[in-house]
Amino acid sequence: MNGTARTIERLSPDVSSRIAAGEVIERPVSAAKELLENALDAGASNIRILLEQGGKTSLVIEDDGCGIPMRELPLAVERYATSKIRTLDDLERVRSLGYRGEALSSIASVSLFEMRSRAAGAPSGGVIRCKGGLLESHSEIPAPPGTRIQVDDLFFNLPARRKFLKSPTAELKKIIQVVQDYALVYPAVRFRLSNDGKNLIDIGDAKSTDEVLASLWGDEHRSVSATEREGGIEARMWWNNLPGSRRVNVTTFVNGRRVQDPTVRSALNSTGASIYGEWIVMLLLPPEDVDVNIHPAKAEIRFRRTGPIFELVRRGARSLLLMSGGFLPQGAAQDGTPNSERASGSGIANATTAPNAEDPWENFVPVPERFKGHGELNPAKHQTPSPAIGVERSIFPDAKQGQERKYLGQAQGGYLVFDDPRGLCLVDAHAAHERILYEQIEDSFAGGGVNAQKMLFEQELPAGVIAAAALHREDLLRMGFSFRLPDDDGNESGDAVLLTVPSLRGQARLSPIEMLRSAVKGIEEEEDPSKRDREVWWRWARMACRDAIKLGDSVGEEEALELFGRLEGCRSPFSCPHGRPTTIFLASEKLKSWFER
Repeated sequence: MNGTARTIERLSPDVSSRIAAGEVIERPVSAAKELLENALDAGASNIRILLEQGGKTSLVIEDDGCGIPMRELPLAVERYATSKIRTLDDLERVRSLGYRGEALSSIASVSLFEMRSRAAGAPSGGVIRCKGGLLESHSEIPAPPGTRIQVDDLFFNLPARRKFLKSPTAELKKIIQVVQDYALVYPAVRFRLSNDGKNLIDIGDAKSTDEVLASLWGDEHRSVSATEREGGIEARMWWNNLPGSRRVNVTTFVNGRRVQDPTVRSALNSTGASIYGEWIVMLLLPPEDVDVNIHPAKAEIRFRRTGPIFELVRRGARSLLLMSGGFLPQGAAQDGTPNSERASGSGIANATTAPNAEDPWENFVPVPERFKGHGELNPAKHQTPSPAIGVERSIFPDAKQGQERKYLGQAQGGYLVFDDPRGLCLVDAHAAHERILYEQIEDSFAGGGVNAQKMLFEQELPAGVIAAAALHREDLLRMGFSFRLPDDDGNESGDAVLLTVPSLRGQARLSPIEMLRSAVKGIEEEEDPSKRDREVWWRWARMACRDAIKLGDSVGEEEALELFGRLEGCRSPFSCPHGRPTTIFLASEKLKSWFER
């Protein structure tokens, strides 16, 4: 501005309404969320969502809820008109998902809007049509009980907002996530969603959240659940420690409302443990103990007292971690950082320091210095190709021909002990097997593709995977997956099944659905198509690592020698994919000097 004073004037209704709409409706998923919440508040048991171009072109939501009387339809699209609250006391104790009286008005002001509804017990229904917030028609029509809202050409009168929308696929993913999330907290409601005429979701109509989770995550999901109660607050929690995951996804509901809240995430992080995977946290507390009126889109809330919420979620998270066999540090610092991470390091980590005359075992370097720090499964490093650092094909290259390596057995909790012409060698069987499996999977992707193998028995796809399989079908086909989906020509049964999977070396006991789900996560998280293959096989490698031989498992002589031989054939045999040593060497010359031979 040039500093010239300007008179203060009231904004015209069309400008102010669009400003207000921009606070509530940011993209198609915002409109879908508001309309879903209205349907749930209306007591709907069936909700159907019909999309075109991910909601950018058209969004229709139909429900069988209580409906709206014909005479009230024009009032429903007026700003600050609502049936949810009446007084300030009601605002202090909001129990419904909607209450601000802004959603329908905001949506109607930035779209071509039509609403048909018939109230319970009414002989007929009504319809209204709006364009850019202006009511164009209102009439009586025959209609089924419930409400049908159609939103076309979203942001047609806000080109600046419209141009910032993402691709139809990206917008569709957001809506799918919202629908799946609400299906968890309202399991008895049936949710159906289609896009461009293709059915993608049909979930709900279930007895419990656990039943919905089984349909979304599949029968093979390894989730654990816990419920904590104290002081009138209840926290129901689920954790699915997804194999290969390197992210923490937290879905939080407070009194049935889908929100974002830092208190819950802080409580999870405070455990000091690895919490990678998917978390679902449902909090129930007295309405007067939570302020829902701090965000136009109702996406944020404020607790009257955060301390009890923090402690309850933290306690539940620790229970889930213990149930799933997760590591909980015994001496975690107050900030949640394990003491083990604060320490200067173990004896092995310090083995490269100056010799310690009092403890000669500290003098030996378990991993040669030039090989240290190559942890390919470190999330910060995994995008870099596996190092080709010229490692010798034999760990003991100077061994004389005719002299054989001998397996002596296991010691100190399961480490393999070998007698070699050059000295003694200790092998961590788990770390060695991880390295072998990792490089086998990496080799399967060499050349930019993998071969597909037909399933012996077709496997039904979980509901939570069907939509993703349809969205990423081309990428998944290139990776070796193929499906029969409900809308495919010739699919008379209408079932969604997995037909082929990648043929991988080193996949250990990975299940087909686990591989598929992990591939979808990799595709969705890596925006650069040229890097997606690496992202996917990196995830599969992490999953395969969990099935490696466990330290302490009994290993026979033949198996031990085979493991050592395969380790020698690896490109980076001295460390596992996480960067931990696989081998420690005790050279015969050093042994002789110790014993003064």
